[in-house]
Amino acid sequence: MPLIAGIDIGNATTEVALASDDPQARAFVASGIVATTGMKGTRDNIAGTLAALEQALAKTPWSMSDVSRIYLNEAAPVIGDVAMETITETIITESTMIGHNPQTPGGVGVGVGTTIALGRLATLPAAQYAEGWIVLIDDAVDFLDAVWWLNEALDRGINVVAAILKKDDGVLVNNRLRKTLPVVDEVTLLEQVPEGVMAAVEVAAPGQVVRILSNPYGIATFFGLSPEETQAIVPIARALIGNRSAVVLKTPQGDVQSRVIPAGNLYISGEKRRGEADVAEGAEAIMQAMSACAPVRDIRGEPGTHAGGMLERVRKVMASLTGHEMSAIYIQDLLAVDTFIPRKVQGGMAGECAMENAVGMAAMVKADRLQMQVIAAN
Repeated sequence: MPLIAGIDIGNATTEVALASDDPQARAFVASGIVATTGMKGTRDNIAGTLAALEQALAKTPWSMSDVSRIYLNEAAPVIGDVAMETITETIITESTMIGHNPQTPGGVGVGVGTTIALGRLATLPAAQYAEGWIVLIDDAVDFLDAVWWLNEALDRGINVVAAILKKDDGVLVNNRLRKTLPVVDEVTLLEQVPEGVMAAVEVAAPGQVVRILSNPYGIATFFGLSPEETQAIVPIARALIGNRSAVVLKTPQGDVQSRVIPAGNLYISGEKRRGEADVAEGAEAIMQAMSACAPVRDIRGEPGTHAGGMLERVRKVMASLTGHEMSAIYIQDLLAVDTFIPRKVQGGMAGECAMENAVGMAAMVKADRLQMQVIAAN
C-alpha cells in the first residue's frame, strides 16, 4: 500500500507521521520520533529524517519503497546560540593584543614565534636559527631593504615565520619573499610591541577571515595557556572575529595594565539611507537607528569590538550552513533590549560579582528555501 510521510524537523526532535495514500480512505498508520541531527534547517537533518522514517516503518509491514510522497516543513536554520548575546565593554588585564585589520596585509597563514627587530637578525646565534621568529620592521626601513634582510635570513636557515610592519608595505614585501609568510602592516604603534615575547600572527586569504586566533582554544594551544588563562582570553578571541589579519602577544605579567574592548558601533544600511548606533548608548538608540533606516538591507558591526564579533559570527555560521560566501549573507533585522549581566569583581576575595549594564541583541538573517530544497531533493 502506498504511504504518505509528513515530517516535522524541529530544533530538538524530528517527527514522522505515516498515513495511507488513498484519497477515499486516508488514515493514520504509524509515527516515529528521533533527535534532530545537526542544526535545524540544514543538510545535516537528512540522517535524522531517514532514521525517523525507518523507526515509523518498523511498526508497519511496509518498507521505504512503499512511501510514495514525503512532505517537509519549512525549517529555517536556527542559530540562537550565536545569534543572541549580551554585549558590554570588556577590560583585559595583563595581556595585550593588536586587533589589527589593515586593508592590505600580505601573504597568508599563521606564524608563531618570538618577536625580534629586523636589525638583530644579522647577529642571531646559529643555535637559535631553528626557533620561530616574528620580525618587527619600523618605518625607517625601505621595503626593498626589508625584503633583502628577510630573504638573507631565510637563506641562512633562520626560521622566520611572520613579519609585522609599521608602513603600508605588506603586499610589496610578501611578493618579493622567497617564502610565503603572514605579513601584517600599518601597525602605527610598532615601537610599543616588545621584543623577545611570544607572539602569533595570522593572515587569511582574500575574502576570508582569521580562524585560529579568533578561537580561544587556538590561542591557548599556541601559548600553552592554563584553563584559567584560556578563560581570560575569550574576549580577545571574540574581538578578532571577522578580521582578515590579527596579532596576539603574550607579555610578561604587569607589562600591560589594561586594554578596553568596546561594545562597538552598528552600521545599518537601509534602502534609502544609512545609519549608525553605538551599542553603549543602549537598546533605545539602536532601535531608533533601525527604524530610521527601515527597510534594512544589511547590518554590520565595528571590527575589533564585541558587536562586530557577534554579527560576524552569525554571518560565518550562516555562510557555512548555506554554502554562500560571507559577503553574500545579509543581516536584515535586529532586536536590542537593555539588561544586566553579572561580572566578576577583579581582586575580589570570594568570587564576588557585580551587576553591570549590558545590551542584549538578537540578529536575524534573511533565509531562503535553498536548504530545505536540498534536503527534499536528497
